[in-house]
Amino acid sequence: MSRVVNGIELRTGPVEPAAVLSEAAIWSRHGPTIWQTRRFEGIPHFYPVYRYEDLYSYSLFALILHKGSLQVNPSVAREVETRTYPYQSGNQTIDREIERLGGPVASSRRIRSPEEFARRVADGMRADAAKIEQLNPGCTNVLMCGGLDSLNMLLLPWRHPVVVASAPPNYDLVRAFLLENGLSFDLVRLDDADRSLLEAEVLANACRNDLEHCRWGPDLVRLARDLGGRAVFWKGQLGAQFLTPKWKEYWHEKDRLGELTDRVSRLALGWGRYRLRRWVERSGMLQRRRLDAGWRRGAMWQGAHCSMLRQLTDALVVSIYHGPAMRAVREETDLRLAVPRDVRPLIGEYLYGTPPIYPSTNPGPEPSDIRRGMSGVGPFVEAAKRLGLRVISA
Repeated sequence: MSRVVNGIELRTGPVEPAAVLSEAAIWSRHGPTIWQTRRFEGIPHFYPVYRYEDLYSYSLFALILHKGSLQVNPSVAREVETRTYPYQSGNQTIDREIERLGGPVASSRRIRSPEEFARRVADGMRADAAKIEQLNPGCTNVLMCGGLDSLNMLLLPWRHPVVVASAPPNYDLVRAFLLENGLSFDLVRLDDADRSLLEAEVLANACRNDLEHCRWGPDLVRLARDLGGRAVFWKGQLGAQFLTPKWKEYWHEKDRLGELTDRVSRLALGWGRYRLRRWVERSGMLQRRRLDAGWRRGAMWQGAHCSMLRQLTDALVVSIYHGPAMRAVREETDLRLAVPRDVRPLIGEYLYGTPPIYPSTNPGPEPSDIRRGMSGVGPFVEAAKRLGLRVISA
């Protein structure tokens, strides 16, 4: 079964049988929407994997549409309606019959020097990009670029054709980066004033994220269609949260231990504050907090946005920092020793062979006004009813 909303076909198939399934299998090639298996291996960390009985999908709404009804989960509905941060977190979903698989990961902390870490990241980016290209032949790579995290994607040795997509306020900076570093990729400008896909976005989002932070859907859909549906969209998600000292400040808003640690650190004075901060860093507490936030915050926000865009564009949407090779690097790194400074320029040098010329500023886009108020349970339930889905409230 499928439904067409705003010209977008929201599909529930094809359903592909699999003897064994994993996060990498679901998120390495585009084709099936739902997989059927009795054996799932591994713990998904960044990319969404949803389960309903023996069916699995990257799309929460595809499973809801497949079963033909929405069983509203009251605890998730309350969380969404009292949203104080831009994502819904946890293994539960807005449908109480569907769960999200996965959880936080640990780190062995074997990689300890900035130079080794930067080299391993560069090698991991190359390996994951090459694997996706191998598994998706004939596709154009669409590199969604804004800040430094995503600019380093432009330095990879791509084999398939490349189109760079960017939007204000970063568009001119990306264009300058291409010119100053002798890169000849085509650059496409994205705008975000088109409301034509709003209902499809509400359904594909399924109450997971605040849509004010989910932009450019209509332009990306048009770009995918211009490429005949043969596209892979790339993002540079969460790079700053483990490639710069910002990793020390990255934690999930419901992390009470992190909140207590920060509060105690603020109360300490002078030398005592310095010693406390050093002790917290050496204890590994901040790294565990960062890894936990990667699941409870990053995966629920940026990972789910990849899922939403994948359903809208009907094309694979991935992050250069979250393939299998890069996951292995993250799980082997001692961030305290390997990331005492911003290592992204060093990674760029490993990729490019010489230090790239980066922009001196890194602005971010404003929230989307046209999507304000469209992320809650009400708009989602009403849109589901218009499709003929049976809605069962608690």
